Amino acid sequence: MNKKILGFAMIGMLAACGGTTPAQTDATDDRGAETGTICNGSVVQYGLDVSYFQGQPNWTSVRNSGRNFALIRHSDGSFLDPERFNNWNNAKAAGMTVGFYQFFRASQDAVSQANLVVQALTTVGGKGRPNLPAVIDIETYDGQSGSTVISKVNQWLNYIQANTGRQPTLYTSPGFWGGLGYPTPSPLPYLWVAHWGVSCPTVPSPWGRLRFWQYSSTGSVSGISGAVDLDTYNGSLTEMQGL
Repeated sequence: MNKKILGFAMIGMLAACGGTTPAQTDATDDRGAETGTICNGSVVQYGLDVSYFQGQPNWTSVRNSGRNFALIRHSDGSFLDPERFNNWNNAKAAGMTVGFYQFFRASQDAVSQANLVVQALTTVGGKGRPNLPAVIDIETYDGQSGSTVISKVNQWLNYIQANTGRQPTLYTSPGFWGGLGYPTPSPLPYLWVAHWGVSCPTVPSPWGRLRFWQYSSTGSVSGISGAVDLDTYNGSLTEMQGL
């Protein structure tokens, strides 16, 4: 997602397995314990995630390609993505469901990073549904200990939830989260799992269902020059927009 920390261990695409029953939180999902390899169900939404590395996409062409949601990089730590507002506004104008993600830097202050996202969401009027919840992107220790990483992740999650009224989302890979010891974030966010080159991704503990899945980092989509990350949401558009 950051184009890229290449040591980030992950690997992703589709097959049919499981249903699309809506759930309120991953902690109380009525599908029960599904941690492990989980496939997309029969109802799937297709999307992508972008940063300024993709230039200025033709979002109408992207939407017409069958992609109906976009996760847009807001920042890398305190570095603000220069295309964040253009991508948000233009993707939304093209009819896509949008959300911001932040590449998290554990060496920086967690609340200050989270506040940048809150301020941006306030600017674009994006705190509420059907916009997607804010995302914290966890794929580097950034020179910190594992305990420091998860402590600061929890600070970020709490700040976002308190200031947006929404359950946030956390992006990571099974390998990276396992390297942290499979901690349980508090509050527990939705999961966006990065797992490339497999037919069905691994959902790491403590999560219990497959929601967002980044299945490729080398995708091709009409309206974007060069490679782009490709994603799915395992469920209906109504469910996704209601997170």
